[in-house]
Amino acid sequence: MIITNLLSNMVVVVTALNAIQTNTPAFREYAFHAMFDRAAYMATNWNLDIRRPITTNMVTHFDPRAHATGLGGNIVFNDRFVFSCAEGNCLGFTDKPYNIARALTPDVKTNDAIFEQWMRATNLLTMEKAQQIAESAMRSFGVPREKMDFKEPMERKQRKYEWEAGKIYPEPYYQFCWQTDKGACNVHVSGITSNVVEFYFIGPYLRFSKPTNYFEMLGLPSKPVFVRRFFTPPGQPQRYELPEPVK
Repeated sequence: MIITNLLSNMVVVVTALNAIQTNTPAFREYAFHAMFDRAAYMATNWNLDIRRPITTNMVTHFDPRAHATGLGGNIVFNDRFVFSCAEGNCLGFTDKPYNIARALTPDVKTNDAIFEQWMRATNLLTMEKAQQIAESAMRSFGVPREKMDFKEPMERKQRKYEWEAGKIYPEPYYQFCWQTDKGACNVHVSGITSNVVEFYFIGPYLRFSKPTNYFEMLGLPSKPVFVRRFFTPPGQPQRYELPEPVK
């Protein structure tokens, strides 16, 4: 539905993720504690290389974002471990120094240097052991593999690197992907750290609980109606699109 006049309870959101422009102290406090607790839980269960106990002074970056459907943003420990979420779903994790994205930049020389460094490192894993670590990471974080129909991974591979005139060498880096019509889970495992270095889950589980006063916390009406800007020809009143109701 297209409308031209905004009512008092209508809120304009940006992007397809229904992002809400807000930065209230109440939202930031809620977001910090919710994201910190979930990230610390993941770090502990996965036995990441971070000192225990995990405390708030280990947080080196915090970027919360509000969505109509719930919490989003990311929180970083020790400028290394990145935990992210969007629209109320706990989605991802990255171990920056050992993640493949570090070697997939526009700078070919930088990429080659990283791949060569990894190629020469001791690989502590086999494909079977790496898959065990990936499956253990899903299980310890609470991914309901049975409900998601996750059986054998649809992708199971070890990265390769071409070096010295066409010679191909295996890298200590393993990638796994489980995917069904119910969702997906990507897990990357490093043979250098013997641990998860990337994790991404999408599905109807593991959501952050949304406070009953979530919208008031954002400085919005208790029952807002969210609209998006719709293309409007120059010189005409701005038009808005009324999307599907947010649950």
